[in-house]
Amino acid sequence: MRAILILAMLGAAPAAAQDRPLSPPRTWYGEVRAAAQGCDDAALRLPPFHNIDYDRDARRQLAAMLGIDPARCPGVAAAAAAMIRERLGAPERFDVDLDLLAFARRGSALGQGASSDPAATDLYGRMLWLFADHPPELPHWAAAERESWLTRPEAIEMLRRRNDEPRLRTRRSLELEGELRLRRGAPFYDPVRAGALLEDSSLFFNLENRLRVSRLFIEGDHLPADYPRAAAPFLMVASMQGEIAADYQRELLRIGRLAAAAARTSAERAAALRILYAAALDGRFGSRADVAAMRRRIGRAPDRPLAPADTARIADVMASPLRWAMPYRRDGEPLERPPIVLRALIGPDGRVALALVARSSGSAERDRAALGAWAEHGGLADLSATAGGRLVWAELPPIDPLPD
Repeated sequence: MRAILILAMLGAAPAAAQDRPLSPPRTWYGEVRAAAQGCDDAALRLPPFHNIDYDRDARRQLAAMLGIDPARCPGVAAAAAAMIRERLGAPERFDVDLDLLAFARRGSALGQGASSDPAATDLYGRMLWLFADHPPELPHWAAAERESWLTRPEAIEMLRRRNDEPRLRTRRSLELEGELRLRRGAPFYDPVRAGALLEDSSLFFNLENRLRVSRLFIEGDHLPADYPRAAAPFLMVASMQGEIAADYQRELLRIGRLAAAAARTSAERAAALRILYAAALDGRFGSRADVAAMRRRIGRAPDRPLAPADTARIADVMASPLRWAMPYRRDGEPLERPPIVLRALIGPDGRVALALVARSSGSAERDRAALGAWAEHGGLADLSATAGGRLVWAELPPIDPLPD
């Protein structure tokens, strides 16, 4: 009965935000330290960090205090458990603190600082399963019950609100909501939102996740075909060189060929060329023939001087990607190299569709790095002032091949 009452209290306001004023991190850290004062257990002698972070250090201290033997330091573990529960608040809400939630679950499961509480432990575990990037296994939670719990309007709303906050969203919350939003016929079906969630770059840590997004924008089961969005997960690795890039370039080429086959307007042909250009940086899989074929379809385009506004925009958005793309100078390499000058075909949308080396630095590797940076990040530079709604060629600003 006691466990049921506690669970009811914990879940009384399932979607409410933390509405109690919390102590500032420095004050909270002082409170945590004071609760452990007088205890000389070695577990509390934590190695210091070089920087001061009161919130981080308060959490480390609480985690250590939970495991203190009550016989050695009476009241310390209980104080930690109480402070965790107080700081945590009602656990079933979108903005729940995942670190404190994990501490509370551990303490509740092991009886650290208070009697073990299976009902509270279960609720803490469910919320970690919903939001944490490394969710607990929960082997005793039947699949049917889990499905029913996940598809409640309250759970969908918690996922939505957490994912709407960039500082709170996790890979787990993005994936769960994204997959739910693709359940055709469900009341929460929303493929547009699913696409926006699943193309978050934090999910692109492996090839499988990138393929999932590209297929969503290619297959047309939920959304109209959108080849630039399908290619985006692979454009993000265009700067990579060598065999590690092969799988990504193969997929880019596949998407680029689909885009080329579907292209009817000059804007669509330019978008297809941009994908093919990124796929062909290393010339694998016959990709340069695809680039040449698309260039023939596009035909000739006039040359234009780069508009001053676009020159400034390039300096603003491309300086950092270009600097980081360049390899470190190796021993024996010249201390100076000529700047790299690229000539770019700019599409009607103001994005670079193709870049060619007009003047080399004398290093094929560094020239390739400049091309890769433009293929990966060039979409950030809107050069519409130069393009004027047409396909045009323009010379891009010189690139330092040996940045500081």
